[in-house]
Amino acid sequence: MSFKPLKFGIKAFLPTTRPELKKHGRRNPDIILVTADAYVDHPSFGAALIGRYLESLGFSVAILDQPDWRSADDFRSLGRPRLFWGITSGAVDSRLNNYASMGHRRKKDVYSPGGKTGIRPDKPLLSYAARAREAFADVPIILGGLEASLRRLVHYDYIEDRMKRSSLTDAKADMLVFGMGELAIAQIARRLDSGESISDMTDIAGTAFPLLKSNDPGRDAMLASLCATTDSPPIQKNAMPASQKEGKETLPVLLPSLQEQTENSELVMTAQLEYQKHALPGGKPVVQEQNPGWIQVNPPMRPLTTAEMDALYELPFTRRWHPKYDALGGIPALEPVKFSILSHRGCFGGCSFCSIFFHQGKEISSRSQESILAEAESFTVHPDFKGTIQDVGGPSANMYRMGCTRKSICRRPSCIFPNICPDLNTDHKPLISLLQKLADWKRRQKKKSHVFVSSGIRSDLANLCPEYIDLVAKEFVSGHLKVAPEHTSRRVLNLMGKPGFGTHRKFEQAFAKSSAAAGKKQYLVPYFISSHPGCGEDEALELAEYLIKNNLRLRQVQDFTPGPLAMSTAMFVSGLSPEMKRIFVARGRKDKKLQASLIQYFMPENAGEVAAFLKRKRRHDLLKKIPRPRRR
Repeated sequence: MSFKPLKFGIKAFLPTTRPELKKHGRRNPDIILVTADAYVDHPSFGAALIGRYLESLGFSVAILDQPDWRSADDFRSLGRPRLFWGITSGAVDSRLNNYASMGHRRKKDVYSPGGKTGIRPDKPLLSYAARAREAFADVPIILGGLEASLRRLVHYDYIEDRMKRSSLTDAKADMLVFGMGELAIAQIARRLDSGESISDMTDIAGTAFPLLKSNDPGRDAMLASLCATTDSPPIQKNAMPASQKEGKETLPVLLPSLQEQTENSELVMTAQLEYQKHALPGGKPVVQEQNPGWIQVNPPMRPLTTAEMDALYELPFTRRWHPKYDALGGIPALEPVKFSILSHRGCFGGCSFCSIFFHQGKEISSRSQESILAEAESFTVHPDFKGTIQDVGGPSANMYRMGCTRKSICRRPSCIFPNICPDLNTDHKPLISLLQKLADWKRRQKKKSHVFVSSGIRSDLANLCPEYIDLVAKEFVSGHLKVAPEHTSRRVLNLMGKPGFGTHRKFEQAFAKSSAAAGKKQYLVPYFISSHPGCGEDEALELAEYLIKNNLRLRQVQDFTPGPLAMSTAMFVSGLSPEMKRIFVARGRKDKKLQASLIQYFMPENAGEVAAFLKRKRRHDLLKKIPRPRRR
């Protein structure tokens, strides 16, 4: 197995201008992908991945990256797309990209040339969809990417501090693709190419679509009336899922509406729990009133097979930003991942603050060892490669080739919390075999090379396999290994869906022992979250006590940010645990700032606040161990 020969001229990239289209021998593209990120031809960037995939299926694809959204001129620059617009806000949610957890504007946009800010709109999906409709009113608009995926239902927006409609409704788009969208977008492209109308494509898994349009006279009122007397609303004929067309009884599930969740915050948790039960391949579709209009969200698409994963990641990516950015400082987000290798997708961890469950899914899709090793070999002929593979892994580094051994659908959100499911295959042997081959590959190189594991390691899984810890410590750590215990409080960890802190301590001891056996002095860099729902002063003090007594001085702290479709966000908005019990939630700037300061107790600017807190808590034993506040 080998990757295609590398080419780096303009023609090696997907076209972004009319002249580039001409060089590709095309007048108008079949599909235009609009992205709020700069165009980087790398599999970590969604527009490039989907674009290359559609290109491999025979479609002509152009990229409209970071267009001026203040007029439709840029949206006319590539001509009329024959099949559809594909619109994404980029690699991350635009709110997280533009704003910090306390609402401050970020000073750098790593997905824009030179890290410059202000090139993307605040709400790219809405702004771009409006301009695309203005440019060519009859061309279908399909939303996709992480932001669209996580905002497919009524959701909480932490910048506006209120519940919002689905992005599908607000953008007035024809369809929304959620999850890792290759299979869904391929179906859409092929069916549009065959002449089918976008409004008839109501049976595609991994998609959402308008169920009743706001301009249908009296339809919303009629449907709302019916919903009041039935468990699930009826579906108009052309909106029936495939299972219904085949005569099966698969009625959709009704979720609380925008108005209901706005008026009663407890229903935010109710909606979260209900949708989580059906957000699995083979689950039921859900419907939801958006006030106005209704949408239907079909069950997720199945995960890719190993052969499909191999073919996808063997597409001819240049692993470079488009040459037009050379003079603008390049794209900072590329450098940390430029020569990384994705070995698998998905995560069955089910952490409450994480949305991977709803985007990549909990089923693991793994590539073959042959494909991964061939990709490593392809780096050696890349002119930018200096000998270091920055990461080999997935959302969780040590879930390669793991998964459920049951054949039926399991609605458990986490396979490893509160305990490891007996039906879960936790065998690390396939991963150990892969890493051993990568270690051998590294030693065969003529110049000094490195291969690192930088993705998060699940310590509870790693503790089951000392051989894995030994191998990682010996071959794949640069001196510091990042780990994410997240907190020390059992109460907070339970709400996070994470194992007790003892699991981290056990891994810490095993890693130190393995590092010593390898003759290396290496350290773990723990990662903690402040102000997670359920974390009050006592829990924050418990974490601070651990850090102070162990003289841990962490430069990076993640203040909890309520992202859309995460269980922790439902806790934040509702003030309830998943068991529907009241919990403390740090909402105000004062409470959030205190918790973040306690983790970074050693910073001079935090010393006064931390000292005052410890005095109030009568913890003079800890007060003696922190730096004294500076006198003004």
